Amino acid sequence: MTADKGLRQAYLDTVYRVEAKPHPIDIRIGESNAALDKLLQANKVQQWAFVTASNPRSQALSEEKNARRNAEMKSSLQQAGWRTADGVGLPSRPGWQPEHSVLILGIDRHAAIALARRWEQNAIVYGSVGQMPELLWVD
Repeated sequence: MTADKGLRQAYLDTVYRVEAKPHPIDIRIGESNAALDKLLQANKVQQWAFVTASNPRSQALSEEKNARRNAEMKSSLQQAGWRTADGVGLPSRPGWQPEHSVLILGIDRHAAIALARRWEQNAIVYGSVGQMPELLWVD
């Protein structure tokens, strides 16, 4: 997919917050994150992805539909044995709503993109220990 520059910039400006203990971890694309690396190392994994099922193809759905989609995605991840942490995408743009999401521990790039395709997402945030988080376009 070739995203328009405005949509791409909105994704780049979003803060991807993981509800970790004892403090949330804020992920920003292109910025190193020692707290995230520590979480990954504690869980003995190298890779991760931050994914939502909300607002497929950036088309706004009701809060109820988004909640149902995210609950279904999270349930399917848990049934498949993936370890997850709850998260939320916090947009910088006025009028855009936060999107409930999950951090998936140990998932590789190809599996993460396949998951994003299944939930009709334009892009995901992906990374590995010691690397800066990156925005990956699905198509």
